[in-house]
Amino acid sequence: MAAAPKLIQGDRLTLGRYVIPDVSVWAFEARPGETSPLIEGERGNYVFRLDSLYAAGTPPLAQIRDRVLAAARVEKKKVIARQRAAEALVALASAPDLLQAGRARGLPLEKLGPFTRLNPPSAIARDLLVEGAAFGLRPGQRTGVLVGTTGCFILQGIAHQAADSAAWLKQRDQQREQILRSAQQARVQQYLSALRAQAQILDRRKEVFRPTASEGGA
Repeated sequence: MAAAPKLIQGDRLTLGRYVIPDVSVWAFEARPGETSPLIEGERGNYVFRLDSLYAAGTPPLAQIRDRVLAAARVEKKKVIARQRAAEALVALASAPDLLQAGRARGLPLEKLGPFTRLNPPSAIARDLLVEGAAFGLRPGQRTGVLVGTTGCFILQGIAHQAADSAAWLKQRDQQREQILRSAQQARVQQYLSALRAQAQILDRRKEVFRPTASEGGA
């Protein structure tokens, strides 16, 4: 017995690699606490219980109070993190070696690299602002406080090796072809999205996926 993921009306329920289409029809016609008839899937038979059902739109505050409080705590932590990062920047301003001075003060510092733009370390891979700033630093040069998506950063350049232009020229045509192919695929997706936006679609999935009497349980 396992908990099924949340389901949105009109979507099919997916368990692992298998899709169970009939559940989305039954769930939005049932009441919380009801149990479904036996539903036959590709690799087994299933019975579901509807635990809760929420109307579409903005939920009432009482229903999402815990999530709102959690989000407010996260924002408060971000403010405190920025303040502490600014204080650390001032404290380390006169230190010639950021890594050594930071460790002496018990601050979480880490030496990264060497790395390339296409293969950044995991610590900054999700922060494009921080990654870009790293490649703009000269050896010994230091940034201010950089506020990224995963935290606040202060960087100091250690070394910077110029790219091998000869090696890039060898793969330039292949790179150009990959970029053009990606751009063409993006245009096709945009075209198809525009077609869907203009299309008039009659949604009859409820009738198509409704369990028949022979598929139901006793």
